[in-house]
Amino acid sequence: MAGVTVDLRLGDCLEIMKTLPDGCVDLVLTDPPYGHNNNNNDLAHRREAALGLRDSVPDEWARPILNDGPEANEIVRAMFREANRLLKPGHCCCCCCCGGGPTPTFARVAQWMDIPPLSFFHAIVWDKGGLGLGWRYRRNYEFVMVAHRVGGKLLWNWDGSGVETANVIRIGKILPQSDDHPTPKPVALIEHFLRLHTAPGDIVLDPFAGSGPTGVACAKMGRRFLGFELDQKWVDLGNDRIKAQEKGMDVDELRAGQTSLLELIE
Repeated sequence: MAGVTVDLRLGDCLEIMKTLPDGCVDLVLTDPPYGHNNNNNDLAHRREAALGLRDSVPDEWARPILNDGPEANEIVRAMFREANRLLKPGHCCCCCCCGGGPTPTFARVAQWMDIPPLSFFHAIVWDKGGLGLGWRYRRNYEFVMVAHRVGGKLLWNWDGSGVETANVIRIGKILPQSDDHPTPKPVALIEHFLRLHTAPGDIVLDPFAGSGPTGVACAKMGRRFLGFELDQKWVDLGNDRIKAQEKGMDVDELRAGQTSLLELIE
């Protein structure tokens, strides 16, 4: 996949998206802040204490996500308005969102995605397996909401084979380590939607890129990628993950300064 442009950069997605020309993007695929202040003194942050595994959890274990409070609602809505403009007719926007409490984020996201020229199409269930956090109804799934820009036929399975797929995807969740992004998405989940809604060489935009799983999937599958993230440490980790994928290495090996097999052969 040499020569494919994969670019994760530091910056405010709304400001940078405004500089891009109309109709320049083949797919918007993103995991925005849910507005729940995730991993900032919540159950995810203090899980071990809640389960009785330790008396307390250090404050430094918190890894708050920027703009993950009430302000997230307007930021995500504004992102969809820009996505409307940037997507080509018939091309899709895929947006991760929570499947349950504490507030019905999934319902709001579906409504925000159904504003012309963007048209809401389907809610895909990502079954993460096992029992997640929470009480009573435990969180073991999330949604991936899919919409498309009207004015063209919804882009589906670019190779023309007409393959259909279930609206429930079963891919195991990631349990992040203390130095990982607090809400990582599996690269395999991203790959699923790239297969359905893009072709090799297409441009994929991720406005809330986090630690770069969309960029890693694009590097792996030969898609061009442009992603934005506000937190420098996740930009650095994401770019290292993308570079490791391009070199056929593990990110820890890359960060340790090891040489890839491809470089040794060259």
